[in-house]
Amino acid sequence: MAPFPVGVDAEAVRDLPVATLADDVLTGPEQESVRAASEGTGRARAFLRCWTRKEAVLKAVGIGIVTDLTALETRAWAPGPAEVAVTAPTPRTVWHVADVVVPDGWTAALAVPAGAHRDFTACQVAPGR
Repeated sequence: MAPFPVGVDAEAVRDLPVATLADDVLTGPEQESVRAASEGTGRARAFLRCWTRKEAVLKAVGIGIVTDLTALETRAWAPGPAEVAVTAPTPRTVWHVADVVVPDGWTAALAVPAGAHRDFTACQVAPGR
């Protein structure tokens, strides 16, 4: 058990209507990074990297998808973890979000309160476990 809130999201990389979804859930810079990815699986993977980061943060906050996702910047185009601020509908909180190593064909993210990221260890889970 963690001594602080933790949020995790994992998604299978699959064919998605990225062009349709992007306007409703991604920030401008996130949309640009997704459009810059190769068509097909590359774009789906780039979109899902943004999506899993948003979901992990919102799960950690405990609110789910009840906020404007285009206001939640995940910096998914940059390598490594990011600090993500959530300002609505809760008081402003800042989260450390990082990608999790998962089997090929998946993407996942883990979110913890900013400042706590040195206090946890994420482990890789084998498929089927």
